[in-house]
Amino acid sequence: MESPLVLVQITDSHLLADPEGCLLGLNTDYSLRGVIDDIKHREKQIDMLLATGDIAQDGSAQAYQRFLQHVASIEAPLYGLPGNHDDRDNLQAVWQSRVEPVIDVENWRIILLNSSVPGSNAGHLADTELTLLKEAATQARDRHVLVAVHHNPIPMGCGWLDSMTIDNGDALIDCIGQLPNVRCLLWGHVHQEYDELHQYGPVSQDGTAGKERRSGRQHGAGHQLRLIASPSTCVQFMPHSTEFALDTTAPAYRWLKLHANGDIDTGVQRLEGMLITPDQNSEGY
Repeated sequence: MESPLVLVQITDSHLLADPEGCLLGLNTDYSLRGVIDDIKHREKQIDMLLATGDIAQDGSAQAYQRFLQHVASIEAPLYGLPGNHDDRDNLQAVWQSRVEPVIDVENWRIILLNSSVPGSNAGHLADTELTLLKEAATQARDRHVLVAVHHNPIPMGCGWLDSMTIDNGDALIDCIGQLPNVRCLLWGHVHQEYDELHQYGPVSQDGTAGKERRSGRQHGAGHQLRLIASPSTCVQFMPHSTEFALDTTAPAYRWLKLHANGDIDTGVQRLEGMLITPDQNSEGY
C-alpha cells in the first residue's frame, strides 16, 4: 500500500520585525517556536510545510526571514501564500520560489490562491486567480488537487469575523464544483478549527452542478469537497462570537495525510502545556 503524502499546515503566525514583539499579549515568535518543536517531536514524516497566510503581522521582511530560520530545522520543503496582514512584495522577495502557486508532489497537485486585498482585512479572488485554479486543476491529469487560500470562503458563524470572508467565496465554491479532482479547500485566517464535507449534486447536461452542504462523511452521486480551516500558531478566536473575542485554547498546527486514492485524513495538534493568557480587553488585532 502506497504511503500517503504528509502535509503540515502552519497558519497565522503573525510574526513581527521585533522578535520580542507581541500580538494581543502573546509573543508570536515564542509560540511559533513551540509549535515547530512539537511538529519535530510528533511528525516522523513530513513531505511539505504549508503556511497559509498572515505569516507576518507587520509585513516586514525581517519577519519573513525569521520564519524561514524557525522552520529550517524541519527537513521538508516550505510553500506559502499571503494573508491580509502580509506584504506581498516583501514575502515574494524573501521567500522567492516558495510562493509559486502550483506544486506537484506524487499523486497530488497543490494550488495556492491569493485572496489578499491591499489595505483590507477582507478577501477577494481576482478573475486571474479563478482562471489559475481552473487551468491548473484541469491540467493536473490524474493527480488529486488540494486548494489552499488564506481567507474563509464561507461564513463561520462568527459575526465580526464573517465580515472578512472572501467576498466572492460562492464563485470559488461554484468553480470547484466543475473540477471533480479537487478534493480539499484549506484555509487559515479564522484562528479556529473547521472541518466539513460539501456535497455537490451530479453534474447536469448543461455543465452545472447542484450542491448541498452536509456535515460528516456521507457519500452519494456527484463531487465531494472537504472544507477545512485551522487554528493559529499564536492566539485563537472564540468560535460563534458576535463581537471580537479571544479563546484561551493553545497554539496549534494541522496535519493532513493525502492518500493516493484521494482520501484525506487530518487532525489538529495543540501545543499542550503552553498556557495562553491573551489580552481579553483588546477590541481587535
